[in-house]
Amino acid sequence: MRRVAQHLLSLVLIPAALAAQDATFVASVGRSVVSAGEQFEVLFTLSGGNVSGARNFQPPDFTQFVVMSGPNQSTSMQVVNGQFSGSVTYSYILYARQPGKYTIGSASVEFRGATLKNNPVIIEVTQGRPQQSPAAGSAASSQDAQKIGEDLFIRATASKSRILRGEQITVTYKLYTRLTVSGYDISKAPAYEGFWAEDIEQSRQPAVTTETYEGKEYRVALIRRTALFPTQAGQLIVAPLEVRCAVQTQAQRRRGADPFDSFFNDPFFQRLQTVEYDFKSNTIMVTVDPLPTPAPASFSGAVGTFTLNASVDKKEVQAGDPITLRLNVSGVGNVKLLPIPKPELPPDMEAYEPKITDEITREGGVIRGKKSADYLIVARNPGQRAIESIPFTYFDLTKGQYATLRTPRFNINIKPGKEALSGTPLAAKTDVKLLGEDIRFLKITLGDLKRTGEAGLFGFWFYAAVLIFPLFFVASLVYRKRMERLYGDLPKLRSQKAGREAAKRLKKANKILSVGDTQTYHAEISKALLGYLGDKLQIPQALLTIDEALVRLEERGLNRAAIEELRSCIERAEFVRFAPSEDSQEARTDLIGAAATVIQTIEKILNGRA
Repeated sequence: MRRVAQHLLSLVLIPAALAAQDATFVASVGRSVVSAGEQFEVLFTLSGGNVSGARNFQPPDFTQFVVMSGPNQSTSMQVVNGQFSGSVTYSYILYARQPGKYTIGSASVEFRGATLKNNPVIIEVTQGRPQQSPAAGSAASSQDAQKIGEDLFIRATASKSRILRGEQITVTYKLYTRLTVSGYDISKAPAYEGFWAEDIEQSRQPAVTTETYEGKEYRVALIRRTALFPTQAGQLIVAPLEVRCAVQTQAQRRRGADPFDSFFNDPFFQRLQTVEYDFKSNTIMVTVDPLPTPAPASFSGAVGTFTLNASVDKKEVQAGDPITLRLNVSGVGNVKLLPIPKPELPPDMEAYEPKITDEITREGGVIRGKKSADYLIVARNPGQRAIESIPFTYFDLTKGQYATLRTPRFNINIKPGKEALSGTPLAAKTDVKLLGEDIRFLKITLGDLKRTGEAGLFGFWFYAAVLIFPLFFVASLVYRKRMERLYGDLPKLRSQKAGREAAKRLKKANKILSVGDTQTYHAEISKALLGYLGDKLQIPQALLTIDEALVRLEERGLNRAAIEELRSCIERAEFVRFAPSEDSQEARTDLIGAAATVIQTIEKILNGRA
């Protein structure tokens, strides 16, 4: 009995296997050479017998391409001499972004108990865009476009039509269709003139809902959302979004065809074709009103709802050590364009350009986030200093009025550093000693007199004493008056000694570098340059800032290149001092050479030798 069952089963399977062997499964492309960005169609065709039994089609890997549409399935059947035959085609519309040779791998399909695979095909993608010949997947004709346009369009809507400058509106683009859309691609994004735009991320496969619009029911897909912030007042226009869609339509029967073909005009037998349709959304007019006037002096353009907080990492430091002031502004609004307020500091505290970061979220279509600024502040002199309260003014949309937030006042205790930055000392101890030795007092008493003879009374030494001592007395008086003038004008004395003192500091820095103490090395370079500027330009250390010093140098004839080189040296020394990992041995050696060169240049110009 078992043998009979096996025999009957073989009678069923053998013809099925033979039928599968008679079937063919091949891949083809419309053209083997296309341009980058140009769309082309790839077809996988199963032919032979009644193909209605084909199932479980598996496409190849298309990760190297952009899939515009697919799989699009079409079936063709015919009866010849009583024999029923047909074919089924799975088509895709693709394009490649980059030139090159690409291999489209094997697809597979199950047919009559067997799994069939096609041979891979190669397509060459070139640079440029030759003219496309009409084919399946080509642009829709004018007649087709008119018919498609009645049942397929993009509708753009705005959350508000009248807003204030800086207020957010959300523009939504929806695809309305009563046709079969196998894919779409945004061919041209809108121009948002007069707006700052933030795209809100959307799924590449949007959810489809049903809506009734102007009495007709459509399938609707949300394809794009954009948050807009107007940067100017007046009537602003949002330009249309341009989209290219791949639409499936029924192929028209060819003229002059066999009348018997009318039998196959039944939709079940008609072959589907994919056409491309280009269309635009509607434009949107938005009225933007200006913000109320007058605005507070501290207002710099922020619109929304915000909070402000600030902190310092240290409230007690040594002179010359850094303090980090962090300002955080967070809330709802155009965070990207938020202006960060600047701290107001005492003259002897200097802030460098801040490091700014931002974090933005777009949940629910509302732009919100946080913007932070880290200011590096260096205090030059010891004493009690304060970072005053910093105002931040914005226009509060929820209250319809301006609001001002303030940071707390930070009191900073600055202790004396290891070495004061006061510049050149008044006079060294050795200088005072030499000064005492240089002044010779005259002997006003004659003492005991002895007669030595008439011949020696008017000799050489007599005349030498008569002439030299009065000259020496006059020279001493001149020297004393000069020293009194110098010590009476201490800034001038420091100015004259500024170059020598800077050279001593650079020499000391070079010794420190040789033992590998890079932090002290950069501190010494900074002291040399800042001390030199304070002494040379006669600026008190409490009032010394880099910008003030550079302005004075420019007024006294220093060229722009030397000024920028000086600024670069100071900023490099200060920055690397607090971030030593950013430095290298070559950069350290270059820094001390550049500092010495720029000081020599300034000395020549200010002393009139250039």
